[in-house]
Amino acid sequence: MKKKLYVLHIFFISGLLFAESGRGVEELFPNINEVVLKKARASAYSNSINVNNAAKTALTIKPVDGISVERAGFNPAYIIENLLILKEKDDKYVSKLDIYNALCKIHTLRGREYFSSTRGKRTVLFEEASRIAGKNDLKKQNDPPPALSVPKSETIFIMVQDVNFGNCYYRAEIKTDGGGIWYSLTNFKSINYLFIPIIKAENLFIQLYIESIKEGVLIYGLTCVNAADFADKRADIPSTIQKRLDLIYGWIGDNIGLVR
Repeated sequence: MKKKLYVLHIFFISGLLFAESGRGVEELFPNINEVVLKKARASAYSNSINVNNAAKTALTIKPVDGISVERAGFNPAYIIENLLILKEKDDKYVSKLDIYNALCKIHTLRGREYFSSTRGKRTVLFEEASRIAGKNDLKKQNDPPPALSVPKSETIFIMVQDVNFGNCYYRAEIKTDGGGIWYSLTNFKSINYLFIPIIKAENLFIQLYIESIKEGVLIYGLTCVNAADFADKRADIPSTIQKRLDLIYGWIGDNIGLVR
């Protein structure tokens, strides 16, 4: 009898902790605009800022602690803000370990599609994707098996074969202190179009904060980018980057079984 009561007690405490786990969006962003919040809950909120236009330089969302424009280490021409909530299916609980393992499945970036306005159809954006050994060793590596615990920090080097830009190389840094996960991506080699550099090395800096909250899994993004003048005049740089950000958000959601 005592054993049964003990087991019931454990289940009760576990259930209570489960019910109370997870913060609300307003706790993470206490002064968030209701319009921004409504868009984030409905699908996703996105805002691009042309830094050269003084009227548009203010961020519309106060960044999560640990994320800032200054962390980019350069003066960006464009800043992109994103906020979205991945919805849970069937009350699925998503742990920090689930999120971490989702971020480590680099090979699942391969074959992901986006809608190409120039082609008028959905097109594969990343034709290939894999881990590589390091910044000075581009040898492909397999993803490791799912982790059983979350490391405090980790650095991963990644190669993706972009349909427009060819092979692109990124350094991903993961930090897991606190309630969520900080994930950043930086191009450690230039991003080229027809062998011409359009984004120099270290001039694309994507910062994400990901946390399991009451409503699902929240993703906050702050991206900083500089592009070559000729590319800036011929292409919509924020739109080009946003398409790839949307693909990354979809990749994270699919890897943990959530939807936007």
